[in-house]
Amino acid sequence: MNGKRLRADLPFRRVALVLSGGGALGAYEAGVLKVLQALELAPSLVAGVSIGAINAVVWLAHGRDTKALEETWRKMRPSNIGLQWVALALRAAGSFAVAVALLEILLTFIGSRELSGSYWIWKKSSARIDLVSTQLDVWSWVFAATVGTTLVFLSRPIEGWLSRGVPGGDPQRARQLLGRVALGAFAVHTLVWVMAWPWPHRFSASMVLLLGIAWLGSGEGGVAQALRRMGLGLMPETRGRGLWGGVPRRRVIEKLVAAGDPSRLVGPGTGLVIGALSVDSGRVCHFVSWPGANREFEERVRAELGEVVPMRTPQDAIRAAVASSAIPGVFEPERIDGRDFVDAGGFSNQPLHVALAGGADAVIVVLLTPSQTPTPAPPPDGLFSLAGRLLELANWRDLQMELRQLPEGWSREGDPARVCVVEPQRPLPGSVLGFDPEQATQLIGLGEQDAWAAFERAGWLEPAEAPRS
Repeated sequence: MNGKRLRADLPFRRVALVLSGGGALGAYEAGVLKVLQALELAPSLVAGVSIGAINAVVWLAHGRDTKALEETWRKMRPSNIGLQWVALALRAAGSFAVAVALLEILLTFIGSRELSGSYWIWKKSSARIDLVSTQLDVWSWVFAATVGTTLVFLSRPIEGWLSRGVPGGDPQRARQLLGRVALGAFAVHTLVWVMAWPWPHRFSASMVLLLGIAWLGSGEGGVAQALRRMGLGLMPETRGRGLWGGVPRRRVIEKLVAAGDPSRLVGPGTGLVIGALSVDSGRVCHFVSWPGANREFEERVRAELGEVVPMRTPQDAIRAAVASSAIPGVFEPERIDGRDFVDAGGFSNQPLHVALAGGADAVIVVLLTPSQTPTPAPPPDGLFSLAGRLLELANWRDLQMELRQLPEGWSREGDPARVCVVEPQRPLPGSVLGFDPEQATQLIGLGEQDAWAAFERAGWLEPAEAPRS
């Protein structure tokens, strides 16, 4: 405690707290919440998105005490919330091994001259024919590799030529042509296999299988859908809807909530609003903790393309937090009452309009990226770094829109200001998925430091006493 305290004449009576999303950077918010605890500032409403929703749920369940939240962040690793990279690699390697093994079994049977008609029908073998067939196989694969290399290096010119000179064709007619080619290849391979003639048996069998699978997969019937599901089924936890499921996140939240008082999450007291994107309607769904209907709140939320769903039990709040943190593509959507929800951070990461709709007369908004114009960044070096940069830009644009739509008199200016923005002065160290205990400790310290500075800037603290002469 540094001796600082809230102004005694602070005029705000319904202060809302908005916690934005940002994955592993959310440890910064734990530092901000430590300052609110030190100031004994109890928000009338807390709105959280993604990791902000998880922080909000845990903080409120512990009676606005940050100890459990801080301890968890200082021990948090990717595997704790289901980011199991080793398991993903092992699953991919195992699935690939199974697919290769099954393919090799098939090819050994239908692509081997030793097991062709010469063995089953004619009961004879020929070393010379076997040698010729093996040599033809080698040269066929060399030819295939040459064609593949040509396609890699000339893909763009070929695409340009096709777009200029080849009119769009009928997909059904193309599928019929593919089917005829596959049938022809099958007929030739079967004839040579039965007659035991010199032939690149293994290469021929591979082409027949690939053409057959391509033809079956290009349709719209049950077989085509089954093949697509089989491919997606290589990710059994999520049925192909994400890299990982939501069970580990749910377990972490449930354990933390159970260590506090789950009843604090619903009913009277501090209002809790958790935002998640509804996959079916495209609206941002706001899960609210208070009982009964608030018509004015619902109307204002609907005007912002949102909807309101009440949370009646602590378990509802936990499920909403899991849904709010389901980053699309990374985690599978969370299903609640038959509907799928994902992280709404890319659409509404700082829902200031929710605070206004909830009747707040001032708001504290916690950002995990600086609010000024994003600084030029080097080209992302990978898929996840690109996703992180796009999320940063989306959050910045969303914040600018939220700030521009604030009513007159709502700004960062004033003494005290109605809008207190707690934000880092420069991009935070780490990344959205970079859960690391040492980095979390650094982020908590930065959040605490920036929060004190933000409250000072906003004029919410008692003026420092002048030094005595």
